Amino acid sequence: MTEEHTTGSRKQITAQTWLMERVRMMPDLLEEAPHWVTTIFDHAWAPMTALSNEINHLPSAVWPMLMSFPCGYVYITTDESEYLPGPGTVRYQRVQNVARVSVEDLADENERPLHVIGHLIDHHLGCGGQPEGLWLSEGGGITPQWAQVGAQLAQLYALGYAPDDVAQSGVRDYFAQSLALYCRDRSSLNVADPQIEKWLHNTLWNREFWKSAQGERE
Repeated sequence: MTEEHTTGSRKQITAQTWLMERVRMMPDLLEEAPHWVTTIFDHAWAPMTALSNEINHLPSAVWPMLMSFPCGYVYITTDESEYLPGPGTVRYQRVQNVARVSVEDLADENERPLHVIGHLIDHHLGCGGQPEGLWLSEGGGITPQWAQVGAQLAQLYALGYAPDDVAQSGVRDYFAQSLALYCRDRSSLNVADPQIEKWLHNTLWNREFWKSAQGERE
């Protein structure tokens, strides 16, 4: 495969491409969900549509990065939202690294779906989703440039301006919660923690940064 073809293919990978390839719903999801969820989601595909609306807030460069690794899935379920690194099962398929997204969180329209997908992004930007590697928020990086900015996250976390109790739980949660809040209410994040808002703007939401960092991988 030529470099030109590789680049062209990468550009074609969108949020919807990733959604169709890497996101699955639990069988009989709405039948198993609490009744109040069915008052929000009136047809079987509605939770997937809700997740699609959430991930559309994330930067477009995230999707080809995630698709470049064989691991990293999302499973919409009646269980609580959490990121489970390592071996997992998605609709009877054995996979690696699963972000479980609660259908209740989607119906409630809270930040938890984006938070757990933030963990998935953190893990894969840090070490490609490897079991023992450092996540981006721990100073890891799939390229030296990502490792350089990843190392800054621990310093920002240590300043003590984490925007809420969840973000204060640890540097991984600091990254994931800040990313979710950037998507949902960037101005409020900027008030609470302007340094992490600036960091996100200059890295994940910066196309030129992605191009430069991607160049190191090729």
